Amino acid sequence: KQWYQRRVRGSHLEKGILDEGTPLSPLTNSTSAFQGLRNTYFADIKPSCREILTDDMLVMQVLCEGITATAKKLIACFLRVQEGSVLAEKASCLKSLCGEFLRTMRRIKNFVPAHGKPFSFPQETDEMLTATVSELCSSFAALQTTATNLSQYISGVSEEDLITVPDIEDIIKKGCSSTGVTGHGLERVVAHVSSLLPALQQMATNIQDGEFDQQGDLDTKSEPPYDMRAKLFKEQFALADQLKGQLEFKHTENFELKKMVRIKEEEVSQQAVKADMLERRLENARKDGDSKLEVVKQELADAKKMISGKDKQFEETMDRLQEDIDSLEAEKGTLRTKLEQASKRAPRAHYTESILTEQGAAAAGGSGVRVILEDSPATLSKLECLQSYAHLMQEENVKLMANDIKTKLAALPTLNIPKLYDPMIEVEKAVNELHQKLLAMVANTKVLDITKTVYGRTPKEVWKEQTATQSCLHNEYLRLKLQAQKEMGRYYGVGGFVQTSAGEFITPEFVHVLMEKEIPQLLGKVTIPCGKEEGRYKVLLDRKEIDSLNTRLLPTQ
Repeated sequence: KQWYQRRVRGSHLEKGILDEGTPLSPLTNSTSAFQGLRNTYFADIKPSCREILTDDMLVMQVLCEGITATAKKLIACFLRVQEGSVLAEKASCLKSLCGEFLRTMRRIKNFVPAHGKPFSFPQETDEMLTATVSELCSSFAALQTTATNLSQYISGVSEEDLITVPDIEDIIKKGCSSTGVTGHGLERVVAHVSSLLPALQQMATNIQDGEFDQQGDLDTKSEPPYDMRAKLFKEQFALADQLKGQLEFKHTENFELKKMVRIKEEEVSQQAVKADMLERRLENARKDGDSKLEVVKQELADAKKMISGKDKQFEETMDRLQEDIDSLEAEKGTLRTKLEQASKRAPRAHYTESILTEQGAAAAGGSGVRVILEDSPATLSKLECLQSYAHLMQEENVKLMANDIKTKLAALPTLNIPKLYDPMIEVEKAVNELHQKLLAMVANTKVLDITKTVYGRTPKEVWKEQTATQSCLHNEYLRLKLQAQKEMGRYYGVGGFVQTSAGEFITPEFVHVLMEKEIPQLLGKVTIPCGKEEGRYKVLLDRKEIDSLNTRLLPTQ
């Protein structure tokens, strides 16, 4: 039966199926059998303290790792539980306690004396280690049972249903009741495990202080050759596994690099296609821009023609308005003259009638007195009223005509007079720029050293560059001079320029005028006798003398 149990355990280990689903009863029976054999046949052989410590620490390490894995499993189960964060924190405390156990055992391993040096601890320490291992084992079994029952319960509940803490509290209490003495549920396990840690920490402190170094005999037992060979093979196997992992990592890295290179090549090809598409779009946009520019130019020419027509219409309207205003002014003057004549005739007529009346009275009476009759105030006031009424009527007519003219002007469309382009300003700007270039060339001119090179250029190349610059400036001067002459010809009007199919040319008469400004022309000499010495003297001529002199020197046809 024992042989069969060993075979079952070996087959499980070889097949790699030793997991949570494997029944533990064969393993437990096998372990018990081996423990009985040891007590029977190896009871006289007592292991050394170093071997006891190593075995117990190995078992505690396995138990701590198992408790940590079980705590993780519990935390995963508590995620389904509503308000299960408190229970998850307790499971996390178990993980931290196991971590503290592992650090304490690592500390013990670091300070245990090497082989060949004395090391021994008392019986109380051995009993403490055995009790710690057994208590950790019971805690692990309780947690394992709790995790199994909890996972079975949660798997039986649908995902839509909620799981609360009271629903799983009984399962946790039943599973954790087999270990510890105080508390309930996970608190009981946490308190029990934390109570085991101080004794192990005290032992680590004693080993670190060297209290167990002077006890016992020297460990002079040499290591067997097969153990050394086994360790060597294990190290070689571990190194081979590391190299295999490194090779696999490098292979994976190379595969990823090749994949990235392919992706980059695809991106480059896509960018090239996009660049070709953008160039085509740019060419199409340039063509569209040229066509739109031609359309805009045509519209600008049409607008200029329309503006010129509007200008002519506006000038004609203004001429008509001016003629109307002149006619109104003439009518106003005529009316004023007639009114003045009428005002003068009325007193004369009354005065003549009074004289005739006086003469008739004298002739009838034979002797009479000369009496001068004056106009009556009523007649004069009536005349003034007529004059003021005529003046008001004239002003009213003028206002009506002015309002009529304003209405017609408001009805006319607005004029958009473009900004006139003055070519003379452009010529002046170009001349100023040429002047600045000449000043810069004069200021930066240096004596050419034919023995050295200037910035990798030979003196001949530098001289050619200077000569080319001077020739360019001279050509620019001639071009601006010709442009200025053309603009002057346009300014003076007809006769300054002649436009042909080959281009525009200055007329000979205008060239003659320009040359006269540079070289004055001698028209004649006037000799005035003077008794003084030769030199320059001021001569004062009146208007008649100047006209006589011009007639003699510049005779007209």
